[in-house]
Amino acid sequence: MRFALIFSFLILTSQIKAQNWQLIWSDEFTGNYINSNNWTHEVGTGNWGWGNGELQYYQSDNSNVSNGILTIEVREEPQGILGQWNVPYYYSSSRIVTRDKFYFKYGKVEARIKTMNGQGLWPAFWLLPQGGCWPENGEIDIMEQWGNDGPTNTTTGAAHVGNGCSGSSTYQAWNSSISGSFADDYHTYAIIWYEDYIGWYLDDELQHFITPSSFSSEFSWPFNTNDWYIILNLAVTSGGPNDNTDFPADIEVDYVRVYQTNDIIGCTNPVSPNYNPNATFDNGSCVENINFNVNMNCTNENFETVYITGPFNNWCGNCHPLNDPDGDGIWSASYSLETSNNYLEYKYSVDNWTSQENLLDDVQSNNGSCVEITDYVNYANRQVYVGGGETILNDVYGQCLTCNQGCTDPLANNFNSDAEFDNGSCSYDCENPQVTFSVDLGGPLANGYNNVVINGSWNNWAGWGIVLNDDDQDYIWEGSASFEQGEIEYLYVLTGSNDNWSGWGQVGNITVGSGCDFNPNDQHANYGITLECSDNVTLPTVCWESCTECVVDVPGC
Repeated sequence: MRFALIFSFLILTSQIKAQNWQLIWSDEFTGNYINSNNWTHEVGTGNWGWGNGELQYYQSDNSNVSNGILTIEVREEPQGILGQWNVPYYYSSSRIVTRDKFYFKYGKVEARIKTMNGQGLWPAFWLLPQGGCWPENGEIDIMEQWGNDGPTNTTTGAAHVGNGCSGSSTYQAWNSSISGSFADDYHTYAIIWYEDYIGWYLDDELQHFITPSSFSSEFSWPFNTNDWYIILNLAVTSGGPNDNTDFPADIEVDYVRVYQTNDIIGCTNPVSPNYNPNATFDNGSCVENINFNVNMNCTNENFETVYITGPFNNWCGNCHPLNDPDGDGIWSASYSLETSNNYLEYKYSVDNWTSQENLLDDVQSNNGSCVEITDYVNYANRQVYVGGGETILNDVYGQCLTCNQGCTDPLANNFNSDAEFDNGSCSYDCENPQVTFSVDLGGPLANGYNNVVINGSWNNWAGWGIVLNDDDQDYIWEGSASFEQGEIEYLYVLTGSNDNWSGWGQVGNITVGSGCDFNPNDQHANYGITLECSDNVTLPTVCWESCTECVVDVPGC
């Protein structure tokens, strides 16, 4: 058993059970003695306190059977018991194993146990493989609890894997809490174990499960090999008890049972694309259809494409793109993904890892509600539970909070200091500016044209924006209109029967980059002006398709 930092996971509300369990081994702890056909006492202190610097000396005297209950008791030993290297140990307890008595692989393994309170006390119900070494051959912790000054209200489980003997290792773990204490009553702790699958149960409710994809590719899955044996023990942690820890203290075990089944594992969700109608046990392999939506309006990133990335695509930077066809800043895509443990870890990036969203700031400022996987220093990733079928995600790039939209102009009546994205709602107390336009056609309208109009940006370039007139028949067409403050761009256009009066017959184009091209850096060539409140502007007369007035030839020398 190795100490592990326990991560908190969402409790799965569904129960996943095989249908046809057959009991293959049990100990109901009848009689007055531990059944030596089932169990062996491990005695002593092990190597370096059983690998964890534990403070107890294990001996058979600390366990007994009475009235169908196995009791393992931890006691103080004021005189000390000499252990490894003749170092005295001032606590005693018991550890029993089925090694060399009973081995198995796969099935349902459960025990009904009442634990205890107390700082420094560490009960465990767990499995190790026959032969091999730690961590390469693995470890399955069905139940571990660490006592403290208050009630022992949290229980954990874990699976350890590693490279070689005493090599690098990692684990998958979970925890679950109750009101009160696990010392108040008996609880059932179990795993259901198949090839490529281990699920943990507390009182028949699934808490967490793992598959080979739960671990990175550098670690092999050791749980399909070897035969395994059971361990029950009550340890004293290396940190030790404090003055509030009562001795003696004990755990009580009602029974330990092992079942096996011939059920078929697979995806049992009918709405998943890889549904297996023959499966009677769901192993978490269901492919999930997930709709990603991320609001990019509140980021300062300059980007071309947004991507979704995570362990499901080995953190590929350009494998799963999103798109924004309507240009509203919400980038979306739908993908069917195989998840690990029904949890999807993911984050958003742009342009093949040119940049990525930063959620560490949210975590460090206690606004990281959307972050489930983080070391609080180097990375912070999103995670969502998906239970088969369709999942819809609505995220904001780079933050867990909503993207606040509103008026961001401090001069506006409805300025919103909390707004991160201007949604065009600003309103102002001002008189709308007035503009008078004038274009010289240098002669009568061409055949098939009856009107001169101005089309522009203020009405999304719809036809017949402003109608001009030539009341004095001097071929200079004029007209006025009011606008909201800001920039407008425009063009002069002829319209008539030739274009069915569409308002877009013959366009008075100007040259891109010329002196009157309002935005010379784009691909268009439009007239333009910037307007402020109460402006009353009379634009100079321009010659058709020109930036200046028409040149009039005057005869003479």
